[in-house]
Amino acid sequence: MKKYWDAIKKDFWVVLLDIVAVNISYLGALLLRFFVNFNLRPVAAEKYFPAWEHFTPWYTVIAIIVFVLFKLYGGLWRYAGINDMNRIILATLTTSGIHIVGTCLFFTRMPITYYILGAIFQFIFVVIIRFSYRAVLVEKRKIRSRRGNIPNCIVVGAGENGRKILKHLEEENVYRPVAVVGNGSGTMDGVPITSIDKVNWDDVDAVFIADPLLSIEERNRIREKCGNKIEIQDYTGYFSNLGGRLSVTELLSVISGPVTIDINGVERCFSSGEEAIQSFTKQYDVKKIEGEIKVKLADHQKISTQDTLKAAYAAVMGDEPLQGGSK
Repeated sequence: MKKYWDAIKKDFWVVLLDIVAVNISYLGALLLRFFVNFNLRPVAAEKYFPAWEHFTPWYTVIAIIVFVLFKLYGGLWRYAGINDMNRIILATLTTSGIHIVGTCLFFTRMPITYYILGAIFQFIFVVIIRFSYRAVLVEKRKIRSRRGNIPNCIVVGAGENGRKILKHLEEENVYRPVAVVGNGSGTMDGVPITSIDKVNWDDVDAVFIADPLLSIEERNRIREKCGNKIEIQDYTGYFSNLGGRLSVTELLSVISGPVTIDINGVERCFSSGEEAIQSFTKQYDVKKIEGEIKVKLADHQKISTQDTLKAAYAAVMGDEPLQGGSK
């Protein structure tokens, strides 16, 4: 119970706005349905408006309780996302059902348009209350980045990893994304998608690689265009390691001397871990690490979180070699 009160106290201003929102939503629906030619129709004034007026205090309390149970308070709204939107949808459906049952059982059945429009208005207001803060912060950062002397960057990879990097850059406001290199056209989070050849490299200060399936040829082309003037950061190993697996890219990137790579029984020697990374054409899993820096790899296989934890535990306890890592 204490955590619920703490959440309400933390977002007290949000609670106040919600109280206003849940009331004016259904009042607006009632007026939109019966307010004609600047006059409230008699049936609304005599029947429906008193029902709304008497049910409103009860519905306000119930709606706030439902919002608390669906964890709509106490969040960091500057990071509001799809999970928060899903909770708002479920909370709106729940309160709408309660509104229908409550008015029908204890007062009178309201018009169908009243219930539909009221639920829609409530959902819109609740979303605006929570996401407007993030929208304002995002716009402030964009204005600040346009006016400030922030270096330009491009993100290589139009997939989910690229979207994660764009979100990170948006929050940190250290670099200004000017393009996303990937297949197709259009935009990703407002940043245009283009090809390597169409990038104006003279205006680029940094490159973030977020495509784990980027070929050797494309990586070399990017490095040639960057030269020594443009900073390159490879995040493919970072994102592949978010699931708790040992990343091949992260492992080899810290090896500066000679390394032997055994891929499915075929051994190849490289002068450094970076040279080995550039030779990869697909994803691999770390199968075993032997003495004198010899790394055994196998074709990448998707495994469950439970299997990953078992493999990690076995590796720590020394029962068997570490498995489940990926490039």
